[in-house]
Amino acid sequence: MKFKDLATTDINTLLDMLMDLGKSDGVAEIRTDAAAIELALFGDHPAVSAKFVMVDETIAGFVIYSWKWGTFAGVRDMYMQAIYVRPEFRRQGLGLTIMQHLASIAVDAGCSRIEWLTVKDKQMSKEFYDSIGAVEANHMMVRRVQGDALRKLADL
Repeated sequence: MKFKDLATTDINTLLDMLMDLGKSDGVAEIRTDAAAIELALFGDHPAVSAKFVMVDETIAGFVIYSWKWGTFAGVRDMYMQAIYVRPEFRRQGLGLTIMQHLASIAVDAGCSRIEWLTVKDKQMSKEFYDSIGAVEANHMMVRRVQGDALRKLADL
């Protein structure tokens, strides 16, 4: 297994896998498109980094990550935006290898942690994250303002 940085020619492949991930996570509305991915990865100020996970010459999955600043730690932290392994490659240790790769990048960058969101009801994901020592951040809850509420708030 190896990791491959994405090129602009890979955007549609990544988009297809993002759609598969969204469906498996029960995302009701997926608005991401090829133009948004291109801007996020290759624009003047890239918002994220992405890598394909390769098994031989086949794309087996991807990981997307970005940086955030740890307010109380005072250092950069990694935020894992998404991790996906195609169904036919699951249960082969790829998830662990991906997380080890991210941990190496994070440690090299001086990060104090990697954070991410996960769907609460996905037992397979929960078991995997538990197995690598990830803990739930029970002291906080995800909140969001979006859609009409976001536009209404902006107009105040």
